Amino acid sequence: MLALGRLVVAGTHQAVLVVALCTAVSFMLPPLTSILGYVAAAALALHSLQCGARSGAIVMLASAGAVALLATLATGQQASLVVAVILLALWAPLWLASVVLRETRSLAMAVLALTLLAMLGVVLLYLLVGDPQVWWPALVREQIEAAAAAQPELMDRLQEMSGVMEGIAPILAGTLAAGLVMNALLCLTLGRWWQAVVLERSGAVRAEFHALRFNRSLSLGAIGLFALASLDFGIVSTLALQWSLVVMVVYMFVGLAVAHATLNNLKAGLGWLVLVYIVATFAPQMLVAVGVLDPWLDPRRRTDKGAPDQN
Repeated sequence: MLALGRLVVAGTHQAVLVVALCTAVSFMLPPLTSILGYVAAAALALHSLQCGARSGAIVMLASAGAVALLATLATGQQASLVVAVILLALWAPLWLASVVLRETRSLAMAVLALTLLAMLGVVLLYLLVGDPQVWWPALVREQIEAAAAAQPELMDRLQEMSGVMEGIAPILAGTLAAGLVMNALLCLTLGRWWQAVVLERSGAVRAEFHALRFNRSLSLGAIGLFALASLDFGIVSTLALQWSLVVMVVYMFVGLAVAHATLNNLKAGLGWLVLVYIVATFAPQMLVAVGVLDPWLDPRRRTDKGAPDQN
């Protein structure tokens, strides 16, 4: 990883080679090669963090174009535009977060910028294509019918899938935005760790992650958004519901930071950290609550024996 990381930060052409090649190979033998997709995204984050916004943007656009061209050559179909759009949708939020983190040296600001971008994306989706509850079920049925016509023996399974897919229509926009945010946060963390490896600053990422926090105003805003999403104020509550899904992902990330730092202060064993990730998998709302309440409870300061007493 050290040698590959040095190649990524050596120049734009080298970074494009790594990002494009890893992305292309990731499609060849899923799920075995899928991990390379995250390596590619982390490489983009690493290059943007180390070399700046302009160089990172060039790598992002050139890599998307190269992968799209390879997809067209491999399939013999005009898949270039679709592939490029998908890759840019995945990479653009990551690039933005990397640039903000580079310029501000604040992980909280990078996460906040990512959150605002995702919220804007939800609004644009509604403005450009309308309410997913209107067009999504019809689109799903059309695709299911086409698949059933090609493979009639899968009719029962496809009908079950149709019900599930149509059921997510009310939260489709928020789910897509939250998924993009989660992907960007994961790849940004990987890219930041990779940068620390290249620069030989092993403890920098952990300290930065442990310090991640939002203030009370943002926490109150999140609580208000959750409350508004539970009410029935038409499009306002619908939009609040979509945004709530994004905010939940962000505050779960903050909750993980709180848990990591608090357990580190308490010198807790690895088993407790494993328990935290089990909770994150099966009851993420608990970590969201930890992140939202952190400005008031401040468990990191309370468990840090070296911190001055502010009571």
